[in-house]
Amino acid sequence: MKGLPADTDYIVIGASVAGLRAAVELAAAGRVLVLNKKEIPNFSAVDAKSQASWLSDEDDISLHLQDTLDCGDGLCNVAAVKLLLEEAPPLIEELIAWGKAHGTKLVFGPENAHSRGRVLHAEDEPAGREIYRILSEKLHSLKHVSIAPSTLVTGLRLDGGRVTGISVLDEKGMPQEIASSAVLLATGGLGQIYRNTTNPEAATGDGVPLAYRAGAELSDLEFIQFHPTTLYMKKVPKIPLPESILEQGGYLRNFELNRFMGKYHPAGERAPRDLVLRAIMHEMEVSGAKDPFVYLDVTHMRASVIQKHFHHIYETCMAHNVDITEDVIPVRPAELFCMGGVRTDLNGKTNVQGLYAAGEVAGTGVHGANRLPSNALLESLVFGARAGKAMGDVEKLASKGEAQPKAVYSNGPLDAGVEELIGQIQDLMWKEVGIVRTRAGMQKAIKTLEEIAAKVAHPQTRRGYEAAYLHATALLVARSAFAREESRGAHYRMEYPDHDDRKFLKHSVVRGEKVVFLN
Repeated sequence: MKGLPADTDYIVIGASVAGLRAAVELAAAGRVLVLNKKEIPNFSAVDAKSQASWLSDEDDISLHLQDTLDCGDGLCNVAAVKLLLEEAPPLIEELIAWGKAHGTKLVFGPENAHSRGRVLHAEDEPAGREIYRILSEKLHSLKHVSIAPSTLVTGLRLDGGRVTGISVLDEKGMPQEIASSAVLLATGGLGQIYRNTTNPEAATGDGVPLAYRAGAELSDLEFIQFHPTTLYMKKVPKIPLPESILEQGGYLRNFELNRFMGKYHPAGERAPRDLVLRAIMHEMEVSGAKDPFVYLDVTHMRASVIQKHFHHIYETCMAHNVDITEDVIPVRPAELFCMGGVRTDLNGKTNVQGLYAAGEVAGTGVHGANRLPSNALLESLVFGARAGKAMGDVEKLASKGEAQPKAVYSNGPLDAGVEELIGQIQDLMWKEVGIVRTRAGMQKAIKTLEEIAAKVAHPQTRRGYEAAYLHATALLVARSAFAREESRGAHYRMEYPDHDDRKFLKHSVVRGEKVVFLN
C-alpha cells in the first residue's frame, strides 16, 4: 500500500492467524487496516529450512473437550472451551473450501477413538503454514482491506476512556497517528522475554503493555508453557520436537549420554510434561557445562517409522546435517506459549471500550492453567472470527482528515545498549521466572526489573520500543507469578508444590498495580 491512511474503520494489529481471520470477517463491514511489524511471510520457498519456523506441536489439530479441561487443571472457562469445539469444525470446513481453489491439501476427517472428534492434517506441509497461506490469499482477494508491513504500533489513542486509534512508526521510522472505530490486538506471543523460546523474534509481547497502559485488565500471565524438547543448535531455529516422540519410545540422555528419566519417575520418558521439564533442567544444571543441553535419542527406532511419523522433523534436521535415524538430537527446554493475556469476553471484547484482542495475546480462558497441544490455532480461528464479527457491529467514527507525519525518529545511538538490556531481561526471566520458580528468585526478578525501568522509559527507535515492551511484559508476568502461591498447570512454585484450591482455584487479574484473584 502507498503510505498509511489518516483514518480507517477498523485496525487489526498483527497479521497472525487470529488477525487475518478477524480481518476477513471485518471486510464486509468497512475499511480494514492490518498492521504487521515484519514483512508478510513468503510462501514460495519450500525447502526444509524455510519451513522450520512453522513447525510446532500443532502439525495435526485435534478437537477434544475433556482433554482440554483436564490439561487446564481446573481453570478453563468451560463456556469458552465449548464454543471453541462447537465453532471450530465449520470454520475449518470453510478454510478447506477457500483453499481448494489454490490446490491446498488441508484435510479434516474423523479421528479414531473419539466419536465426535476431528483431526486437521496438512499433507506435506505444517498445518499452521497452510492455514496462514489460505487466510492470506483470502484476505488479498477482498476489497476494503489494506495490509501495512514493517509498521510498529507505539501506543493506543484514547478519548474519554475509549480507544479511538493508534500511534505508529511506519516503515521509514516516521511517527503517525491513525483514527479508527475499533482496534483488535492480534500481536501473538511474548516468548522473547525469555532467553530460550520457540517464538519468532517479533514476539516481544507488544499487545500486553499496549493494553495495560490503556487500562485493560490482564489475566493468567503466570501460566507460561515450556516445551521440553526443542532442537538446540547454534544458528538454527529453536524447533519444538513433538512430545509424541517420547510417547512413542524416544529416550532422553544427559550430557554423558546416560538415560536419566528413570530416576525421576517410574514412567520414565512418558512421565507428565512438567516433571520431564524439571528433570531436564536439573540434569542440565548438574552437568556443569557452560552451554548445557540433553539429547533426544530415537536411533533405536526403525528409520522407516521415524521418516513416516516425524517426516517434518526428519527433513528439517537433515537440512541442518542431523540425521535423527543415526544421530542423537541436542535439545533443551524453551518457552512455547502463554495461556493468559489481555482479558476478554467470548467476543474478544476487553474492559476498555473499542479495544478487542484475539489469539495468543488474549486471555479467553480456553487454556486454563495449561494448554492442550493443538488448541492455539483453533482458538485463533474461532475467537479471531468472533472478535471480527463483534467489531463489525461497532458504530463507525467520522473521518479525521489527512494525517500529518512528524519528525523522523532517530535510528542512531539514542537507544545505545538496548541489546544488552534485552539480554539481561531474557536471562533474568529464564533463571528466576522460568520452569522452576522460587520466592527469592521472583523477588529478585521484580526488583531488578523495577530498577532498570528508567532505561527503557523513553524509547526512540523500533528496537527501543521492543525493549520497553519486553520489560513491561516481563514485569507483569513476574508479578502475576509471585502472587500465585501454589503450583498449578504450567506454574510451578518450589515452596508451594501443591494446589491450593481454596485460595487459587481462580484466575489472576492484573488491575493497575494490583494482582487479584477472581472466579
